[in-house]
Amino acid sequence: MKLNRKISRNSSGAVEGLPLQLIIMVAVAAIVLVIILGWLAPWQNKVDLDQLTVSPTLADNNNQTTIVVTAWDTKNNHLEGVVIEISGANVGTHVLTTGSDGTVTFSVTPSIPAGTTGNINIVGKFTGTVYTEKTAFVVVS
Repeated sequence: MKLNRKISRNSSGAVEGLPLQLIIMVAVAAIVLVIILGWLAPWQNKVDLDQLTVSPTLADNNNQTTIVVTAWDTKNNHLEGVVIEISGANVGTHVLTTGSDGTVTFSVTPSIPAGTTGNINIVGKFTGTVYTEKTAFVVVS
């Protein structure tokens, strides 16, 4: 039995019978994917605002209180550059930005009607891979 091992010059077929155009498309798609992933690689190091912690969580009415707000990123590290705004309980509106240690300190004197409770509202705003806002509060009594 004689086997014919002639290499075909047919452009419509390639390895194992796959069309040549399909092999070219797969190769081009692989190259494009590598390029896109290379462009996106810097995004792996981006972080976003994950949470705010506040100390203390309770404040006495009509007494000066020092409030420390700490911003944490999605990798559980302190986050620099978060804009922190506090308001409510007649303390006015104060805005500061976290430093390299991820904290800001506010000194306020809340004032609410006697026999009631109120909140000092805290909002953290940060733009990382996306714009994020997180909230916390201090209860005033």
